[in-house]
Amino acid sequence: MGLEIRDLVGPEREDAIPAILDSFVGIYRWHAKRTLRRVASVRGALEGGQIRGISMLEDLVPGVGYVYYVAVRAADRRRGVGGALLDDALDRFRRARTEIVYAAAEEDNIASRRLFETRGFRVVRRDEPPWREGGLGAWGLRSKMMVVSGEVLMGLRLNPPGTSITLVPARAGGT
Repeated sequence: MGLEIRDLVGPEREDAIPAILDSFVGIYRWHAKRTLRRVASVRGALEGGQIRGISMLEDLVPGVGYVYYVAVRAADRRRGVGGALLDDALDRFRRARTEIVYAAAEEDNIASRRLFETRGFRVVRRDEPPWREGGLGAWGLRSKMMVVSGEVLMGLRLNPPGTSITLVPARAGGT
């Protein structure tokens, strides 16, 4: 798979709508199209000049990132496109020294939940202190994330506060 992942800017974002149409229905489709036009970063996975999938990313507050959507064209599923987009997103958040990244998925969307779980995300329970008391789970952040009934909030701690990040360059040969 020869994917190129890059920012989609300006009118290029409209070229991502087929991925949204293939991935969502109802209110999710409406929200994804709306988010596509206003979110800070839309990353496209292109192959042969065609958009195969997209991710929509945002920094909610300093140190907190959010993956709004990962959408892959129906014909390109199970080819690693979603995983490549999520890996790209996490790399971008790490480079920005983001401490924690959130995402939401429908409770019954096993494929989406598994994708995030394979990258270390875990469900944030509603009884956890960050959800109840403020901090990273405060009402203001949850409202920005648009977590709705029937969804689970998932989180991944990337860079705990006070830690330094050392980026190690890849060795020749791909490992």
